[in-house]
Amino acid sequence: MKLREFGEYKEFDNEKIDGFKKYIEEAWNKRYCLYDDNEFDSYKYINRQQFLIFDGNKIKAKNYVGFISYEDVDITIYPKVFGENIDENILDQYLMTNLIYWMRESKRIKIPLIDTEMDLQKNDSFLEMLILIFSKYTFNLIYLKPYNCYEEVENEVTYLKGRLNINKYLKENITTGKWDKFNTIYEPFIYNNRFNQIIKFVTRKLLNITKNIDSKDLLNKIIFILDEVDDIYCNEYSCQEVKLNRLQSDYEIVLTLCDIFLKNTSLSRRNQEDKIDFCFLIPMEVLFEDFIFNFIEAEFKGKYKEIKFQKSDLYLAQVIVDDMECKNVFRLRQDIYLKNLNDKVIIIDTKYKKLNVNEENKYGINQSDMYQMCSYALRGGYNNLALVYPRVDCFHKDIKYRINSAFNEEVIEIKVIIIDFVLDYQSFIKSRSEEFELYEANDNKIKYELGKL
Repeated sequence: MKLREFGEYKEFDNEKIDGFKKYIEEAWNKRYCLYDDNEFDSYKYINRQQFLIFDGNKIKAKNYVGFISYEDVDITIYPKVFGENIDENILDQYLMTNLIYWMRESKRIKIPLIDTEMDLQKNDSFLEMLILIFSKYTFNLIYLKPYNCYEEVENEVTYLKGRLNINKYLKENITTGKWDKFNTIYEPFIYNNRFNQIIKFVTRKLLNITKNIDSKDLLNKIIFILDEVDDIYCNEYSCQEVKLNRLQSDYEIVLTLCDIFLKNTSLSRRNQEDKIDFCFLIPMEVLFEDFIFNFIEAEFKGKYKEIKFQKSDLYLAQVIVDDMECKNVFRLRQDIYLKNLNDKVIIIDTKYKKLNVNEENKYGINQSDMYQMCSYALRGGYNNLALVYPRVDCFHKDIKYRINSAFNEEVIEIKVIIIDFVLDYQSFIKSRSEEFELYEANDNKIKYELGKL
């Protein structure tokens, strides 16, 4: 099933709709294991899922894009900024290619895309791609750098080892006459530890699911290496028990992937070993904002001495009650704050919205967005601001707005920057196995547009 972001309703299997609703609710409550937006999420305090809209047995996509697998139903939700002429047979590969492009340097999306030099045409699904990433990275790591750690063990022994568990010794040994045996707590440096047990559990489960030959081979090698590690059952909270130190930072990626597999899939719950429920949905506003910031930080770090994300040191007003000043109110949060080498400040606000080439003067820009930019200018004393939009429908106009301030003679300039957020579809069709050339070509176009700031 293919759904367009904010597109039309489509019918879902009537017999499975109730179970699907329940699964989506569960996935909503675990969404923050995929991306970091807890502080700014407008749905933060909403317990009901906001991924989809249900109407009887019909479903409609909202602003979340990605992939859902439920029982034998696969759902792809693609962005509203995609063109209308995309062949549904290659839509999944096109979306995966774009997602990898957007998340390459991401700091807010928690999917670690370690090996992006893989041929996406060989991966039937996003899940298969994640399994291949996990198997490649985990195998190389545990083969070259086995994970050992100190792990607390409680045991009853005939000699003191570590420290005495006094409460347990008094309750279970002294009172029962087993005073010659000691309940002790000690921390041996072991290979058969909790983290390796989690890796082995996840690996066995994924081995039953993947159809990718390369993944199967690597997963079998992981199980062979972990042969001396106990087989245990893991649940969605198991990864929280693992604490890594700074010398084990390489394993953070493995831990993150294990956490994603255990939380955002039915890996630890489903009875059918060869099936898996999987939900990977990301809010497009977060993805777009994160992409722009990371791109500027990577490509323009020599041009700006300060590049800050979500700067929020300004308030619109102070509240005064009974002639007494109380506190600052209405915090202003600037998406991206830039200060160049000459101390010129530029404020960028990202807007994941479709502009309208046919609407003269305003071009579909919301009046509220302009008011927001004026608030930044008024309170921060800034006169160089920009609204950044994704390009759709071959929109290539160069737009800027000038605002004459009544407080002084300075002119406030608000530029409209339109970037090629989506990879060119025709180029994708021609060179689907050459993703890096596709990325580089698109990077150059974005660099040109953002260079106008």
